[in-house]
Amino acid sequence: METYQILGIVASILILVSLFIMMTMSFPYYGMMGGRFAMMRGFFFMPFFVAIPSLVLGLIGSLISDKQVGGILLIIASVLSLPVFFGFFGVSFVLLLIAGILALTTKKT
Repeated sequence: METYQILGIVASILILVSLFIMMTMSFPYYGMMGGRFAMMRGFFFMPFFVAIPSLVLGLIGSLISDKQVGGILLIIASVLSLPVFFGFFGVSFVLLLIAGILALTTKKT
């Protein structure tokens, strides 16, 4: 495995961890019947659906053999990971961006 592939997989795992953190933070605090009174229940709803394509694009971009397509997919995944806890506090955003740049700039072997 090359460096960009390892960085893409690590960043995708961080996105998955942030997805689980978002799901636990948006859990209704008032039980099953009083869930509509929870203050932050729907706050993480939109980033939840953005995290899934970011996770899928990050994994596909890091596992694909073509470096140019993989680099483009990793850069798109880095932009999509921003609403997910600002890219898990910026870590997964930076890792995916570096992986995409490495995939695009390294010579083909």
